[in-house]
Amino acid sequence: VRYSLVLELNRFTNVHLFEKGFYQIRASVLAPVNSAVICESLQLDDQDCTAQELSPGIQDNTAISSTFKVIMKKAVIKLRNAFIFSVDVPGDMCHFIQSCTVPITIQFQLFHAKLITRPKNPDSLELCSTLDVHLNYSPVYGLHYCKEDLFEYTYMAQIRYTVHMVMVDIDNPPHTLLSHCWDNSLPILSVLNEQITDYKDMILNIATVLCGTLLSAYDFLKSTFSNLQDTLPAEYRHELLPADAMVALQTVLTNLSNIESIDDAQDQVIHDLKSISKSIHILWFEFLECFIHSKHIQQVLLERFRAVQLERLKETCFTQSHQKERCGEYKGATLTSSVGNFIRSSKYMATIPPLPLQADDNDGEAGGIAIIMEDLFNWEPYSDNPNISVPKHVLDAAMTEKRVWDPIMRRPHVVVQLDDTVIRKWRESQANESSEDDIEDVIETIERRSAFNGDSRSNVTSPTPSSSTFYTTSNDETGNLLIDLEPAGREPAPRTAPTRPPPPILTPLTSEPHKTVDVLARKTIRLLKSEATHTNFEQARRDLISSSLMQSIYFLTDTEGSRMMGSVFTPTPHLVVCAHGLEGASNDLRQIRIFLQAALPKSDLHFLMSGAYMDDTYQDIKELGRLLADDVVQTIICSPKAYERISFVGHSLGCLVIRAAIKDPLLEAYVHKFHTYLGLSGPHLGMMYSPSYLVSGGLWLMQRLKAGKSLQQIAMKDHSDIKKSFIYSLSCNDRLYCFKHVVLISSHQDRYVPFHSARIEMCEGARRDYGYNGQAYSQMVNNIMEPIIASSTCNLVRYSVQYNIEQGSANSMIGRAAHIACLDSEVFLNKFFSVMGWKYFV
Repeated sequence: VRYSLVLELNRFTNVHLFEKGFYQIRASVLAPVNSAVICESLQLDDQDCTAQELSPGIQDNTAISSTFKVIMKKAVIKLRNAFIFSVDVPGDMCHFIQSCTVPITIQFQLFHAKLITRPKNPDSLELCSTLDVHLNYSPVYGLHYCKEDLFEYTYMAQIRYTVHMVMVDIDNPPHTLLSHCWDNSLPILSVLNEQITDYKDMILNIATVLCGTLLSAYDFLKSTFSNLQDTLPAEYRHELLPADAMVALQTVLTNLSNIESIDDAQDQVIHDLKSISKSIHILWFEFLECFIHSKHIQQVLLERFRAVQLERLKETCFTQSHQKERCGEYKGATLTSSVGNFIRSSKYMATIPPLPLQADDNDGEAGGIAIIMEDLFNWEPYSDNPNISVPKHVLDAAMTEKRVWDPIMRRPHVVVQLDDTVIRKWRESQANESSEDDIEDVIETIERRSAFNGDSRSNVTSPTPSSSTFYTTSNDETGNLLIDLEPAGREPAPRTAPTRPPPPILTPLTSEPHKTVDVLARKTIRLLKSEATHTNFEQARRDLISSSLMQSIYFLTDTEGSRMMGSVFTPTPHLVVCAHGLEGASNDLRQIRIFLQAALPKSDLHFLMSGAYMDDTYQDIKELGRLLADDVVQTIICSPKAYERISFVGHSLGCLVIRAAIKDPLLEAYVHKFHTYLGLSGPHLGMMYSPSYLVSGGLWLMQRLKAGKSLQQIAMKDHSDIKKSFIYSLSCNDRLYCFKHVVLISSHQDRYVPFHSARIEMCEGARRDYGYNGQAYSQMVNNIMEPIIASSTCNLVRYSVQYNIEQGSANSMIGRAAHIACLDSEVFLNKFFSVMGWKYFV
């Protein structure tokens, strides 16, 4: 089986490269050892490229881009390099479709040269970063997407590329194929799941699978061609003749069933494969001529990929709602950890479909995606009695699933909606002891909804071909397919009889031949066009959410809001202040800036990566806060922008520094502009009741070695009376309630900062401590949370994250890996800001 893979290199963006100089991108296609890969150039004029480029080329089957110079921060270099790879894959007639779907990877390599003048040969550049992109494709559907990917953390650069991949040929099977299969009793794929007893059945099934696959690939290529053309102005469109793969396959099989000679039948199959392949090649190069280097098509394919990417990013994102009045109550890391472990070990997690173009470093493997649990505290309570648990049959009745066929992901998309009125009415009937008529009315509503929803949740049907916008049927004659499907009309050459010969003549189908051929063709095309669905994943998704451990926890379903993300335009100048942690630097939060800007490219965001206190993070936190406040004020005064919103993002110690800064008199005049406070693993309540003795011991040792006041303040050892400590005094008259959004991110895997401290909530240790310290801790929580609860404009949201952390390392054992994962995990940051984090900055 031969695939044609076209790779376009569209754009290179310097996000945060440390070194200036000349850069070059090289790309190679990696396939299994029994596959063959050949690379050729599809170069067009480079009139849009930078004048300082060197010519692209090919070396050892590796595509080499134009060599370009990067001297400016955030520089964007346009590329117009295109390469075509031919990938030959051996097929297995027993499992043809599966054997054709082999692992194929595009490996991008970033080369760099620290030169003032242009490099004269490729050897003068050194490899500095590698990015592997796995192609998850279907032999029938092919692959047509544009994507933007980041190279690794050290060389923070973005590459935009477009991939088109199509099955173009099935090499002629040898004339001895039938004899070989028959002599060795090899099982041939039977489309009708019936035992193959003679040559007639064997050759019909072989022709059905091979010709049906190629015809379906042709049909979908033409559908994609037409679909993309619809986005172009009328003057740029090509006229395409209609095609119907099913009708064409019926013609192939009808012609074949009327041939009596075995040799003629084999020749006819080869002839049909050649004809179909020729038509695919003609259409394929017309497709490339029309769309290669088209900026409009790149944007269309990029938006389609982002839609697919967003759907996958939303997986493993869950939400639950609470009464705002209870935001300070104890939740505990144990329950969160149990839920996270349950989700990670579930079948759902293992069956999450990959992206069509997947870079594991950026997108995460199925089992390695971060799990995010959202806790909302802005909902009205269902009833005054929270101890009334909602039975499962009521939840089932209130849950409505809307199944929508997604033509982009080529699988059913399920949107789950919860009808609050059903649950609220049931709660009222329980709490207020409603009359029998009211209860009967509730039961009738539940039964009616259960009857309606039962079928939609229990039956997952494979989509019909016509349900996808990528497939359109046509009733025109097969001749419009431009494929010669007439019998070859050659004199049969003499053949050697097989060792175990069947009857030498293929008897034509005598009993309703057209009906048998029609059934064979219809079933083949249906199987080929539905093989990419993910029914196992949909079932695992429902099984997960119906588990008793997941009660009141739902999948995040804000689809429309998330899809608006990239198109949100806010002209309001918005200053985002980033504050680093202990022994940190101003660039520690640079990935926060990168992914937030990527999520909101049209918003007027300006970042202050503050380094005001990075020279000494061990001094008094109050003084650190004053330095930060002064840095913010100076930035505002010196900026030509009139900032109408000010948001703060802090990590670890930086969270306390921000809280100290917003209480400083220097920022008094800007309190009304406070928009979002995003705290990442911040020790808001100090290190009291830390579950890690190792971290507590390490903190004690650092206090002795560093003699830093900030460490004493975090440990709440800066005063003998805990109520006179800095952390406690910081909670008094706290100004977090002045923000429109207070977003707290924590992880039970983080041992550096206690889970309850990062979430600003009660903990088990404080609940059991009836002494002075326990009362002081409880009072700190109340000091911070009571103004937030009382405020009608402050929205509190907590996020608990379970990262995929490699076990056994020193960082994971002491909990540091999870503590810094919120800063350096591209998988988490991309997921968080793309799905939910963006909305707190608009």
